[in-house]
Amino acid sequence: MGRTPWSAAAIFTLICTGAVAQSENEPGHGYTFSAFNVGGFSDVTAAAADTGRKAVSVNALSVFVTGHVAPAFNPFIEAELTGLDVVQSGGIGGSHNGSLVLDRLYDDAILSDNLTLRVGKMLAPVGEWNEIHAAPLVLTATRPAVTYQNFSPYLTGFSMLFSNTRGDLPDLQFYWQPHGVFLQRPSSPFALDTYRTVEGLHLKFPVSLLDQVGVSFQQTTDLRGTVQSLGGLDFQLNFGRVGLQGEATYSRLSGETQGLARRQEWGGYLAVSYALTDKFTAYTWYEEFSGRYDPSAARDLLWGVSFRPDPAIVFKLEYLQNIGGRPVNPTGVLASWSVLF
Repeated sequence: MGRTPWSAAAIFTLICTGAVAQSENEPGHGYTFSAFNVGGFSDVTAAAADTGRKAVSVNALSVFVTGHVAPAFNPFIEAELTGLDVVQSGGIGGSHNGSLVLDRLYDDAILSDNLTLRVGKMLAPVGEWNEIHAAPLVLTATRPAVTYQNFSPYLTGFSMLFSNTRGDLPDLQFYWQPHGVFLQRPSSPFALDTYRTVEGLHLKFPVSLLDQVGVSFQQTTDLRGTVQSLGGLDFQLNFGRVGLQGEATYSRLSGETQGLARRQEWGGYLAVSYALTDKFTAYTWYEEFSGRYDPSAARDLLWGVSFRPDPAIVFKLEYLQNIGGRPVNPTGVLASWSVLF
């Protein structure tokens, strides 16, 4: 078992304890102090992979601070303790001692009822999962590779958001990172490349109150000089008790980068869920992912069930099986307990 980064854990304990001491809340709505709201989520996982590694981990302990001070000053901060093994044994990869990272730090300037200018470090709107990434809010405990592996998930710069209040036009977000990411996330599955420049847009077409279809475009240049041009599609549809969701991307790579197995990169997943009761949901997804360094595509199947005793609390139990290519997510069993506070 590795050592524990008590200093990072202590920071989060003080933040959360201070919030509880000052205000009561309804789970999932945070704690409100004047113009600011403090919330977040926790995600504890127990994993047993076929590589032999078994671990109980604090996958995420995240705190959000949201402010609504003035039209030009609406700050948002997300800090996260991630990858902390509480118990670990065997397998590939060793123990994880945890990292304290700054996921988001930006300000929203409200220009009109429809337009918002965002400045700072933010999550790139490629697909739906990357922005709505909190464990209690997403379908599965295991994250499909296509939702984080083949694009820049972060950007530090400027974004213009258009939200159509009438509902007859799609929502639009355009963004631009002129140079580098502020406080690059430590080495992890969610930080495979360092991107020097990032630009793109995302269109979201509402189908109904809960259903939507999105289209993404992103162009990046990384520190090795690889230029990537990506197009993507995401959707979320509901038919009574049945839910469908998925994301797919396709990229073309250019530049003089050496060591690439291919100059095209693509991936996609399709998930189906069924509400067994008001609290229990069964789900499955299939994914294919072809990365730039792999000669063949990885193919995965996942089955799982979730139990939600409260809208802000969810337990998930799932099994993933690799059926081809070099795996991104390992074959094995994963259980998670997630709380939105």
